[in-house]
Amino acid sequence: MQPIATPTTLNTDDLKALVYGACFLASGGGGPISMALDFLQRMSGTVSLLPVTQLERDKTALMVVDLGSPDAAAEGHGFTAPVNAFKSLSAYLAEKEHKTIEYLLPGEIGAVNTLIPFYIASMMDGKVAVIDADPSGRADPRLTETLLAATNAPSCPAMIASDTQSSAGVKCNWTAEPFASTLFLDLTAAELEEKARETVSQPEYHQVGGMACYPLDTNFLQSPAARGSLVYNSVGRALTVGRQILSSPSVPALSMLLDLLHIHNYIFTEGKISKIINRTHGGFDVGKIIFSAPTGDYWVYYKNESLLAWDVKQGRPHAIAPDCINIMLASADGETPAGSPLSTADIREGQNCTLWGTACPEAIRITPVISQFMDDLNDILSAFPEDHVAVSAYIPIEDLNLTLCAKGTAEK
Repeated sequence: MQPIATPTTLNTDDLKALVYGACFLASGGGGPISMALDFLQRMSGTVSLLPVTQLERDKTALMVVDLGSPDAAAEGHGFTAPVNAFKSLSAYLAEKEHKTIEYLLPGEIGAVNTLIPFYIASMMDGKVAVIDADPSGRADPRLTETLLAATNAPSCPAMIASDTQSSAGVKCNWTAEPFASTLFLDLTAAELEEKARETVSQPEYHQVGGMACYPLDTNFLQSPAARGSLVYNSVGRALTVGRQILSSPSVPALSMLLDLLHIHNYIFTEGKISKIINRTHGGFDVGKIIFSAPTGDYWVYYKNESLLAWDVKQGRPHAIAPDCINIMLASADGETPAGSPLSTADIREGQNCTLWGTACPEAIRITPVISQFMDDLNDILSAFPEDHVAVSAYIPIEDLNLTLCAKGTAEK
């Protein structure tokens, strides 16, 4: 079985599968699945998904994401912000550069941020299609951890926008609509990241904003120079995984599919989330999840996205970012059925979960990306000095788990 690689029309059932698959592959980030399903309820009709090879020449694509705290998003903020960011940057590009946006690029793989381009496209009467690629192949805490940043693709002009606030007295300079917006020019990805986080920390943003950035020419996207800038067919891969989860969410069936997709996968433990230590700082959710099981505890450290799975009994890691840590409900939690993937914004203490590890796309196993993830991981670990956990270097997940088979049981 292969991911989608041809022009495809997706309906809301397909997009529900996409949400589930993207949530599983995101390593905890990319927005809460609960919010993505709320987005989906507001959608109707069909949208187009195109591989890079099928894009028209001399056109322009934009990357649009929700940016900020997943916990704030789970509280209901951020539903109109990405649409506002798209509209305001589109208006700017039309006026200043005479460009019309015809394609949208997901900013990462995750329940919300992979769906958002489709959400926007559904409002555009077929005038905008979504590209089957993204710059990460998973969710990432910062823009600097993407392949677009690693290859120095221009991130600006970029726009941050708030949710629509008809009673706040603010207006966008480019659309005159009732939302706050901020334009950024000539910034690197690192500079844009810093300015964007500062912006969404302002009161009118409620810790969440929509961000439109990386206006990219399709000529570039189809050129040899772009081959190191994107993970191709990543959206189709998430759709394939999501269809499996919705049709048969059993551990063996999903593991077999991941094998067919050439994704190394391991099941570390099934246990209860006994404690979540969480705080929000600078627009990020940072903390530790404790999974308790008869065979021993696992600690998962996260900065929005899960970045480290630590085996407490053995005193060693089993997954280090950019490889992924995946959480699925092992038994139903209220109305949420067993087999549902969870982001770090969806988890709750007391949930019985299966903790997986999966390999990231090979394309992002490059020094610039790995070093950025390691910086984030060390920041998190420094907040938990009492744990005495240290990781000096990235080790691929398949090397960390030589003694585990695909089902997560020790080989005899």
